[in-house]
Amino acid sequence: MIYSKSIRFLWLFICLGGILSANAQDAVFSQFYNTTLYLNPAMAGIESDLVISANYRQQWSALGNPYTTNQFSVILPYFESKHAKPFGHKGGLGLSVYNDIAGENDNFKTLGLNANFAYNLPFDRNFVNVVTFGLQGGMVQKRIDASTLQWGSQYDPYVGFNQTIEPGEVLDLQNKAFIDIGSGIFWWHNPIPEQGKRLVSINSGLSVAHMNNPNESMLDYEINRLPLLYKYHGGMVFNVGNNLTASVNALIAFQNLTTQSNFGSYLTYRFFSPESDLFAEGSVRIGAWYRVQDAAILITEFETTKFKLGFSYDWNTSSLRYLNRGIGTYEMFFSLKFSSHAPPKSRY
Repeated sequence: MIYSKSIRFLWLFICLGGILSANAQDAVFSQFYNTTLYLNPAMAGIESDLVISANYRQQWSALGNPYTTNQFSVILPYFESKHAKPFGHKGGLGLSVYNDIAGENDNFKTLGLNANFAYNLPFDRNFVNVVTFGLQGGMVQKRIDASTLQWGSQYDPYVGFNQTIEPGEVLDLQNKAFIDIGSGIFWWHNPIPEQGKRLVSINSGLSVAHMNNPNESMLDYEINRLPLLYKYHGGMVFNVGNNLTASVNALIAFQNLTTQSNFGSYLTYRFFSPESDLFAEGSVRIGAWYRVQDAAILITEFETTKFKLGFSYDWNTSSLRYLNRGIGTYEMFFSLKFSSHAPPKSRY
C-alpha cells in the first residue's frame, strides 16, 4: 500500500533527521513553514501560484536591546505550459531578502540576498508523490558600527570608561561580504481526498546551508568559516472531523556540534463561503511548538485563497526567562497569493 510505504519513508527521514541541529550564528524563525525559502531551497517548487510574503520577528524586547529579523520573499512557479495548470508543475524560482539586526544601538547588521531554483520530479500524473530538488545562491553582508561600542583600551584607572580615548581595536574591524550557497530536497505525498480517508498528506525535507563554508570574519587577519547548517523538517496531516485536520511536525537542525530540536502540532478548520469572492474558501489554524530547552511557541493563522496572516509568540523556558520577566518573542507573517486555480493542499 502507498500509505504504509509512505509511513516507512517518513520514519527513515526522521531517523536521519535525529542527527541534525542549529547554531546561533544563523537567524531563527518560529513560523518555520511560513519562511519556506529560508527553511529549504527546494520549497520554491511547491507553490503553484505566484506568492509574495514578508516576516517580522522581534526577540527579547524586555531586555531593552531586542533582536529584530525581517524577511521578504517572492516565489514564481514554472509550468510545462500555461494550459497544464494545476498539473504540469515543473518547479519554481524564488528570491528572498533577510535583514538581522542586533546590539544596544543596532550595531550589528546582517543583510542577505538569495536566489532559488527548484525542480519537481513527480512520480505520477496526479502529483500524489513529488520530490523537489532546490539550489540557493546569494550574497551576505555583515556590518558593524563601532562608534558607540565600549572597548577595554578605553578604560582609565582614575575615571573609568573614557570616551575620549581612541580604541585601537576599531582599526581591525571591517564590513564583510561573502557568497553563500545552499541546497535542499523535499518529498511530498498528497493522496487524492476520499470520503472517510484519515491521511491528508505527509512531507519530509532536508536542506544544507553554507555549503561553500564562507569566511565571515570581520577581521583582516582572521579566518572564521561558517560551518554547514543542516535542517530536517517533516510532518503528517490527518482528518479528525468535518473540515477539521490535525498535524504532527518536527524541525531538527545541526550546526557545529550544536543541536536544536523543535516539535509541534496544528489544528486547522476549513471553511467555505460561496457567496464571498475573497473568503470563498480558507482556513483558521492554531498551533503549538516546543523548542527543546529554549521556548514554548503558540502560533495562529488565517488563510484564504488570496492572502495569509500569521502571528506567533515565544515564551522562554531557559534560564533567560528570569532576566526578561517572562516577556519573549513575537513574530508576524503576511503573504499575498495570486491564485488562478484551486487552493494548495495542506502541508501542516
